[in-house]
Amino acid sequence: MVRNWVSEIRKSLFWSCAALTAAAGVSRAQAPLPVGAPAAPAAAPAAPQGDLRAQVEAQQKKIEELENLIRSGQLQPAGAVADPSDPNAPPKPLTDADVKKIVEGYLKEHPGAGVPSGVSTGVSVGKGFYIRSTPDPKWDNWDDQSPIPFELRIRGRVQLDYYDYNPTDSLNHLTGYYKTATGGNSLAKTNVLTSPTFSQEEVKRLRLIWEGTVFDPNLRYHFEIDGNTRGLTAAAGGGVPGGNGIDNSGGVPGVPDGTSAATVDHAVRLFSAYVAYDFHPCGFEKGCGEDCPDGYYRYTPTVTGIAGKLKPMIAFEEYMSSANEQFVEYGMSNWFFDADDDNLLMGAGTQIKAMDDRLYIQALVTNGNESQFANLQMDDLPGFNVGGWYDFGGTWNDARKRWDLYGDSISDIDYSCNPVLRVGGAANIVPMDRKTEYDIDELSRIRTASAAPGGTSLIGLLGGGGLGAIGTTGASAYSLDAVDSYTFEAYWAAKFHGFSIYNGYWARDLDNFRGVRQATGLGTSAYPGNGLNNPILYTVNTSPTATMAALFPSNKALIDYGAQLQAGYFILPKKLEVCGRISVITGDSGDIYGNGLAGAKTETIVDGTGSHTVLVIPGAFSHNHTSEEYAAGVNYYFYRQLVKWQTDVSWYNGGNPAAGGQSPAGFIPGVDGWMLRTQIQLAF
Repeated sequence: MVRNWVSEIRKSLFWSCAALTAAAGVSRAQAPLPVGAPAAPAAAPAAPQGDLRAQVEAQQKKIEELENLIRSGQLQPAGAVADPSDPNAPPKPLTDADVKKIVEGYLKEHPGAGVPSGVSTGVSVGKGFYIRSTPDPKWDNWDDQSPIPFELRIRGRVQLDYYDYNPTDSLNHLTGYYKTATGGNSLAKTNVLTSPTFSQEEVKRLRLIWEGTVFDPNLRYHFEIDGNTRGLTAAAGGGVPGGNGIDNSGGVPGVPDGTSAATVDHAVRLFSAYVAYDFHPCGFEKGCGEDCPDGYYRYTPTVTGIAGKLKPMIAFEEYMSSANEQFVEYGMSNWFFDADDDNLLMGAGTQIKAMDDRLYIQALVTNGNESQFANLQMDDLPGFNVGGWYDFGGTWNDARKRWDLYGDSISDIDYSCNPVLRVGGAANIVPMDRKTEYDIDELSRIRTASAAPGGTSLIGLLGGGGLGAIGTTGASAYSLDAVDSYTFEAYWAAKFHGFSIYNGYWARDLDNFRGVRQATGLGTSAYPGNGLNNPILYTVNTSPTATMAALFPSNKALIDYGAQLQAGYFILPKKLEVCGRISVITGDSGDIYGNGLAGAKTETIVDGTGSHTVLVIPGAFSHNHTSEEYAAGVNYYFYRQLVKWQTDVSWYNGGNPAAGGQSPAGFIPGVDGWMLRTQIQLAF
């Protein structure tokens, strides 16, 4: 009882001192005296809410009265006696130092208790530092039932990495020829590696985030910048609608816009910026709907309107965030089929959470294929990105009055007490306009399977190669001008008692191939030029020393497939995890030889400069080529996903075509080898 009495006295002293030091207008409620303590003199009558002067005067009088009681010995904390050996000894009056010590002790036991009630600050684990305020605060308590409308949260994350990639490959997986010591081609296997070893320490990602709400707790904003030591590649030129974009490259004939011009180290860029508004159907507002019976809880779905630079829904592993990865980096298939190279993209649309938050849907209208592209380097056709998931199972959380479902990561870091299963899918629809009218950038994001060392883009492969300059038209007259891309994803993922498994599948359809439009009738007997779409040519090696132009069968579609299977298990729950992954890409987009050169025939292109012979290879772009990734890793989580140390080792076979992941993932596209990665992440 004595301890309770002392605690109450400390509270009274603290609030009195806080009122004195915040005499600019802070108002606190009077703290009650403990049971059995002498009654304090009556305080001055409470002043009206808006009369700050009266409040301060009342608080000052209360402080003086309590101090007199303490100093006179009428109020004493436990142990404040003249002679500790004599319990009946008269109390020892407290000095100023004693009072100060009591207040300091209370503050240590209750950190932040003196913060004015008009503005609150603090930190929320996983959500960063925050500042919250009522509109034009008067240091009053926020007595509304809704959240505080003005909020700023400051978050950050850094990933510090070491990568070591060791090539074991002398084969060009696109052409089928081996590299020689002189840089040529060989049909016989050699020991000359196609690429050197990569070994670097780096700041892979540094993210600074400002997010919160303004004016209305449902009106949200998110601003994020990204920095790293991997560098950013600058692109030359810039498409101009109505102009001949393919020649707007600083006066270099035949070099398309978007050609790499420079690489900037220690780059900082805008990574994300969006505004969103959350709409809540009946059940959210106070007094809306009937009271819930016992055993039930009130739930309302959320429908969000959102616009800005944000994350698309392909692929699932990437959508779960690079902060919550189970491995040091995403898998090979994720990089090949994703919509944005993890650089986010512009979009406007909706997000929906419903059915106890088990159902999630996102639908966006986008600018199309995007990967750090400036707006002037993209075409005029929109893209469409849509996806969602549904969670089965889960564990009821009585404290939150909500279900604990799949969560924010593939790892079962929260140790699911009951099984939970997520099933979902997504689609990314990207029709593309002609590069000769706009730019090459959107086409440059499409990669081929398999790939040459460094990776192969579709526009690089179908660039009209082999003919060189033909009069005034050049090889660019026979290059790919436009194509439409359709990517689809389906996946399932489950967790239970520290075990996790994820299995994803992709399919990409490249269709509606169009060659460059010309006014004159370029073409062959099989593919005559009609003033709309010229033939599309690509280069093939007909021998180790000879090349020739081959005709692309533009009347067919190219289909590529991917799959990824990964699993993890916590040896020490919530702390130590081991994991493994298999990732596969197979497709015909890089099948330049088809059934082989033995059955190839020749065709003749006739244009204003003369006749030119090209190959027609039977079965070209109809055979699948396969690439594989195998990985194993170990993770230690110090503070959930916020502070963790991850290490993995991976092996690549078949000419990994995922050029979009070259920089952050550390592998060398198109080059077989093995890689060691280790990463420390700190986030708040």
